[in-house]
Amino acid sequence: MRSARTSFTSVFLLVGFVLAATLWGCGGSSSSSLGAQFTASATAATPGTIKLVQKSKSGTRVVVDAVIYGPAAGLDLYAFKFAVKIGDTNVVKFVPQGPYMQSALAVTSMGQAISINVDDSANPALVECTIQKTGGGTGNGVPGASAVVIELTFDAMTSGATTLTLVGQGANPPQAFDSTNALIPGVSFDAASAAVKGVSTGGGGGY
Repeated sequence: MRSARTSFTSVFLLVGFVLAATLWGCGGSSSSSLGAQFTASATAATPGTIKLVQKSKSGTRVVVDAVIYGPAAGLDLYAFKFAVKIGDTNVVKFVPQGPYMQSALAVTSMGQAISINVDDSANPALVECTIQKTGGGTGNGVPGASAVVIELTFDAMTSGATTLTLVGQGANPPQAFDSTNALIPGVSFDAASAAVKGVSTGGGGGY
């Protein structure tokens, strides 16, 4: 009887082991990870053009710069007022940061300062950005190949695709102002959208 009981126990343990291994092989590799992909618009990077480009990405997070291209040293840049529209906030959401980074506006006289206001509280699909000098004085140009108007961070929430588009605030188009508070005709905002995707990788299992 002892031998029969021992054999039965061994067979039972073996069957349990095989079953567990089979289940692990079928479902153990089913986990997946989500990542973000960014694609800029095809708009040419001509002097005075502002468009959205990727600075960096890691996992679900992508850092996007609104860049103004140069050289355009003769511009009298003093303020920018625009918004970034998210096509689908179920796919991508804005991640507030602080402080925000920019390099397009430079302090050019005593008493000047740079004020940055980024706000999506009124509408999560519309990230309103106002970057401006205070304290009077003159504006500045873009002496190099490009400068950052504002740097924004977004997280992919799920698999899918959406757009990021430069738009205006309220009923206005996106705007750039000079030191006299006049619109700058030499600055244009990209009317084409950038694309952001949430991409799921891995998973699948053995079925």
